[in-house]
Amino acid sequence: MKPITLNTKRLFLRPMLDSDFESYCDYAMDQEVMKYIRPVGSKAKVKDAFAGFQKDWLGEEGQWMALAVELVETGELIGDVGFRYKSKEHQQIEIGYKFNRKFQGLGYGSEAMDALIQHICEQWEFHKLVAYCDPRNTASYKLMERYGMKQEGYFKEHFNFGDRWQDELAYGVLKRDLVFGCVNGKN
Repeated sequence: MKPITLNTKRLFLRPMLDSDFESYCDYAMDQEVMKYIRPVGSKAKVKDAFAGFQKDWLGEEGQWMALAVELVETGELIGDVGFRYKSKEHQQIEIGYKFNRKFQGLGYGSEAMDALIQHICEQWEFHKLVAYCDPRNTASYKLMERYGMKQEGYFKEHFNFGDRWQDELAYGVLKRDLVFGCVNGKN
């Protein structure tokens, strides 16, 4: 499969490169960035996760297809966005994102996800988009709501987050109801 690259006015979304690792660590090992995603591990564990983002992606269920988010102006890695088939049988695609704290609140997340969701709509079969987040992560669920996603579940103490149990929100939207990307489920 040909590597995915997407361009926006300010961003270039592309496959992760070996040379991205240190910049990736800047946010993937930041306690503040990761406090709602997963416990921060050792650099070796982060390297394992990073290596998973570099594998060839063929649309396999469960495997994340991650794209580095780079500033066009400077070439700096500022975050990553991605998706995976949560269930191919039920045609559910899960989306995810994380950004370096220095670049949060500047509209980069929306800009990158707009491009990614448009790509998903044009290239991948799905019936529903889903996403998950900690209920305290207001910025994350506000981004989900931008696309018409609605809270479909609140899971109390749903997973073990290092030394504590963490709640989780489940969001979803049918392709035909997406506010942005797949106009009326078509594209």
